Amino acid sequence: MDPTPAEPPPGCLVLLLRLSAGMTADVVTGRGETVAVAAVRHLADELLDGLVNTLAAGYAIGAVDVAVLGYRTGPDGAPQVLSLLPDGDPKPRLVPLTHVVGMPAAPRDAEGQPKKWTVPPACGGDPCPTAALAAAYQMVSVWLTGRFAARPPVVIHCTDTAGLDAAYFRVARSLALLATGHGPVRLLHYVFEAGAEPVPLGTWAAAPEGEPWAELFRTSGDLAENPDAGKPRRRAIAVNDWDIGDPWDALFAYEWRGDTVAWTGSGGFGSSRALWVEKMGNTPEQWEDAYAVDAPGGAAAIADGASSGIYCSIWAQQLSQRFLADRPDAREPIALNKWVNGLRAEWRAAINYNNLNWSKQAKVDQVGAAATLLTLEIGPEADGERPWRAAAVGDASLFWVRGGRLLGTFPVAAADQFGSAPLLVRSNPGFRTLAVAAAGTCRPGDRFVLATDAVAARLLKSSAGPGPEWDRFETMTADDWRAELDTLRRSKDMVNDDCTLVVLCVAGAETSGGREPPEAIGEDNELEDETPLANEHASPEATGAESELEEPLASDEPPADEDASPVLLQAPAEGEAREEADVLPSAEELVEQPEPHVEPPPADAPPAARDGFPESTDPRV
Repeated sequence: MDPTPAEPPPGCLVLLLRLSAGMTADVVTGRGETVAVAAVRHLADELLDGLVNTLAAGYAIGAVDVAVLGYRTGPDGAPQVLSLLPDGDPKPRLVPLTHVVGMPAAPRDAEGQPKKWTVPPACGGDPCPTAALAAAYQMVSVWLTGRFAARPPVVIHCTDTAGLDAAYFRVARSLALLATGHGPVRLLHYVFEAGAEPVPLGTWAAAPEGEPWAELFRTSGDLAENPDAGKPRRRAIAVNDWDIGDPWDALFAYEWRGDTVAWTGSGGFGSSRALWVEKMGNTPEQWEDAYAVDAPGGAAAIADGASSGIYCSIWAQQLSQRFLADRPDAREPIALNKWVNGLRAEWRAAINYNNLNWSKQAKVDQVGAAATLLTLEIGPEADGERPWRAAAVGDASLFWVRGGRLLGTFPVAAADQFGSAPLLVRSNPGFRTLAVAAAGTCRPGDRFVLATDAVAARLLKSSAGPGPEWDRFETMTADDWRAELDTLRRSKDMVNDDCTLVVLCVAGAETSGGREPPEAIGEDNELEDETPLANEHASPEATGAESELEEPLASDEPPADEDASPVLLQAPAEGEAREEADVLPSAEELVEQPEPHVEPPPADAPPAARDGFPESTDPRV
């Protein structure tokens, strides 16, 4: 990838403005006394006016997409997120800055004032900052898909402190995990609080005392030094004050970050455990998820075959296993598509295409297989920390856990963001594969939980309350896990789908030292709960439950046999939930034996006579 393109890389700006009733409070800002919502609107109008004027003057600022979103709860108590741009369309969306230029902005109130580019409704309702930031997360993650070379997206949240709870900060940390080649997403907090003194951005060099101020500081992004303006590197949080030069730096100060990490052979995982079970009503042979773990190599992958395709389980297995063997840079579109294209011919060979009957060949040609894919790689340990990177096509999800506390998720931030049509990696040619990337720095003893969509949605739903007991997944029996899933499915509290969950423990000496990088938690600020999980390698006798954990690696160095096969999955006996085992059935073993060639039925034959095509989605019909 060329780190110095001829044109500036594309950019993305999301302005998130609180419109709840509390924003009618009077505040004393660095520019005088006003109402909070008026200050918020002035900030947004001033920034948009500067961008529009800069573009109109012919400066090469590159393609920039803009969203201005207002949020509050409606009369029914449900969160409302709506566009405030002056074109009259309330649908939340990103709009090219070139289109914003032509929108009907209201004239200036006075000389030196910006045009009114935002049209907010009257304030009312309650705050819903978590839902609003999750909506911004979804918008940004979709925009970043296939755009690893973009400049870091910028999210500016204008708010007061009401409702900024643990769930909000979990979404804020998740937002900062979304990555580009120029660095992570930049979240700027502008807090307008009644009774607070103005605090210009960059004033706080360390987290202030008290919540939510300390956590606001930790989850705000870092802005680079601007020598021309006399501004040092600074944390992007301000109170009752704003300087448009700061979001300007967030949008236009960036540089390419070379990746020098040795991602292979890091010995990144000390232990792993997996559980999987088929959709209720199906047989174990119809399970279409797949996963693979290479503990010495520090890599893992999970895939979810699409039920509407054919031979999707084989495709999902191929994607997860071959990722560990080939280790493509899934963040980079050219490398990812070259790798996927090479797998397509292998898949056709694996399904024995030439010996399939005519209807199955037709479905292979017209539909093919498809699967979501999530990959995770852990780098070598240095100073008690390890870098990690992940890439996702679709909605298989990663949960990053420390000491029983959920730090962040990827690539989905809320349970209501799972849909019926995620992006997929397809076996047929002619489809482009696009991924979104994440990155961070973890510590020994951290857990990464990888889950396919049905399990991930349930985990996110429960995280809105007390949250799941994450360490249970490492000790609970397969039968107990199946029983819990079946209970949730029968009560319609969980989608009836194939379910797969993989727990990975980061290898290395258990320590409570080290710091999260600025893009993950906040430089020089520790998380409150740093206690490692108790008895995480306890024996079955000590825990009272059957343990399925592998023994932790004796050291951080990979074993001498670097060509050893990754830890894979084996189908169990019918009726049992599947757990991690030594080998995975080969693709050929899951394909039926070739059938004698038969002539197709007449074209006017009823669908039921056409061997299950196209109505049936079961490739074994």
